[in-house]
Amino acid sequence: MILKEISNEEMLMNYLLLLVSIGFEVLGTSLLKKTDGFTNLLPTVGTLMSYFICLFVLSHVLKRLPLSLTYATWGSVGLILVTIAGIVFYHETLSIYSIAGLFLVVSGTVLINVF
Repeated sequence: MILKEISNEEMLMNYLLLLVSIGFEVLGTSLLKKTDGFTNLLPTVGTLMSYFICLFVLSHVLKRLPLSLTYATWGSVGLILVTIAGIVFYHETLSIYSIAGLFLVVSGTVLINVF
């Protein structure tokens, strides 16, 4: 499929939808820890619904943006936000190596989006 040129407003809307998808992915992943192996009903339902909405919205974003750019952004921003959620809600810690890895992921995503 060849992607058509889109206006700045459409591009902004696509990135906003991508952020919505990322938000639901982060919510689903954060709730996943609370499911206790899918034995707790409410976190399980929340996780499944969040992933469904995330992938539904992401599928619509992919109609208009390239797969590599979309997935790199979705994955790296999601990783950063899930890491922050782990620190805030689950009191997880980061090592210097984790921070370096996150920096490399973000750097790679910036390269993909710029070039």
